[in-house]
Amino acid sequence: MTNSHAGNSAFRWTDTFLRTLQTYGVEHIIISPGSRSTSLTLAAASNGQLQKHVILDERSAAFTALGISKATNVPAVLICTSGTALANHYPAVIEARQSGVPLILATADRPPNLRATGANQAIDQQKIFGDYPVFYHDVGEPRSEKNHFDRLQLLAQQAFTISREKRGPVHLNFPFRKPLEPEPQFLQSYTPPSFSKKQGSEAQSGLTLSGNLQQNITQASRPLIIAGPLAPHDDCTSIAQLAEELHCPILTETTIDHPNTISGFAGFLRDNELRNTLQPDLILRFGFQPTDKSLELGLRDWQPQYHYHFASTHAWQDATYSGATRIPWMGQPLRFEQLSPSLNNRWLEQWQEAEKSFETFRSNVMNSSSTLTDGAIYDQLTPQLSDDHFMMVSNSFPARDISLFGRQPSTVPIYLNRGVSGIDGINSTAIGLSLAQNRTGLLFTGDLAFLHDTNALLNASKITQPLAIVVINNAGGSIFRMLPIEDYDEYFQNYFETPQSANIQQMARSYDIPYLGIDALPDLKQLDLSEWISQYSRLSIIECKTDAEASMTQRQMLWDYAT
Repeated sequence: MTNSHAGNSAFRWTDTFLRTLQTYGVEHIIISPGSRSTSLTLAAASNGQLQKHVILDERSAAFTALGISKATNVPAVLICTSGTALANHYPAVIEARQSGVPLILATADRPPNLRATGANQAIDQQKIFGDYPVFYHDVGEPRSEKNHFDRLQLLAQQAFTISREKRGPVHLNFPFRKPLEPEPQFLQSYTPPSFSKKQGSEAQSGLTLSGNLQQNITQASRPLIIAGPLAPHDDCTSIAQLAEELHCPILTETTIDHPNTISGFAGFLRDNELRNTLQPDLILRFGFQPTDKSLELGLRDWQPQYHYHFASTHAWQDATYSGATRIPWMGQPLRFEQLSPSLNNRWLEQWQEAEKSFETFRSNVMNSSSTLTDGAIYDQLTPQLSDDHFMMVSNSFPARDISLFGRQPSTVPIYLNRGVSGIDGINSTAIGLSLAQNRTGLLFTGDLAFLHDTNALLNASKITQPLAIVVINNAGGSIFRMLPIEDYDEYFQNYFETPQSANIQQMARSYDIPYLGIDALPDLKQLDLSEWISQYSRLSIIECKTDAEASMTQRQMLWDYAT
């Protein structure tokens, strides 16, 4: 039992909580410094088996945790102080919920007697994130009775398990009284509790496709697999096996390693005639709602006999009102008998011919330009990626351009924050991905998204693996050029495109980050990524100053592709 010293009690309380989480597999703790969270921070700091990451900016910390959890499918734990500190976690909490990423927030709070009294830094933290957490609990003040510690350990189990099973963030609110620091002699003599490893929440053994579903699948002569963004560790192998059995094309916004994956659909499916020609009679859709415009057009236009949506989470995903039959897949391995489909070899060949034709067209478009465009970045750099790399792509134009211009190997993992498609926290998410993986990373991001998250650069020294940030600097939010508002000259530039003139080279220098500036297409073509990465083995910045008008023209040429 603890004595009556509040700091001693709080340390034992939080140490028990974190060590219990550790038994279920939690490894990464992200700490933003603060006073009220002292006991949580000390409990993490004194535990030599946990990986601690101290990040000043709470918003950056939350997205870093998101990146770690995306890469590992194990919830990282966020620790912060009370007040507006946890409010800065909100964007990442929303993204985690919308994209099925497990996360645990351990937020410190003032004790109940200071709430609603005007006490400094005391705000209402009860369910501050609304319905976005998949589980919320106000932990209560530290206690010494065994039954309270039993409840605390159960809470740790709940937090871990629910974040995995319901695939989203968990918020636990910890109130503490002063003194917050344990007595020095207590800390020196403290013997931590010993807990045995527990069996964490694992994916179920598999999802067996019903006989009726398998029958409907085998009757199709033009089956099509569509994979939108996926939750961490969704089973892509099953999707590839299904494509192999059905001898059908795969249109994917994620990484699925199979010869049947079709590239270039972001361009050629915009052609009405070709889209009609490629009408499927069966759609098997996996994951979250596809974000590519061409897939949106297809899902609105196509009227297959059967359309099944294998959902990654409990959230409903049918923004095109397709009427798809929803199947709670939750990323499990699929189990099905050996299928005997109505094979139509010509069906897959049609898609492959469309892919090849568009690739020839795209190559001609790219080769005819001598200007450094946004598209040229992906065209030149993505083929240099290899199996031991990962790629993060920012929202806005990069998320669209990677499907239109990218030529990366199908084995390279692609990460995007497409839950709500915000440009906040992009650099931090990539850093989190890097911290959790023993592999080289490449982030493609626009200039505004990069500048929106420059506090992430404070963490450059924490990176131990090569992570190159490729900043595509077209001097503003050029994505709005694809919208009708571009024609409103009086307002467009200052209120929508928001041009910027930040000196990214000086910014990199101030953070002591290696920098390379590219201003022309010949310089880009000479860039050897492997050489750059071997030279700068941690965080580095490659800024490419592109022509926004030429980039938009190039996109429009590909969007206007017609057979």
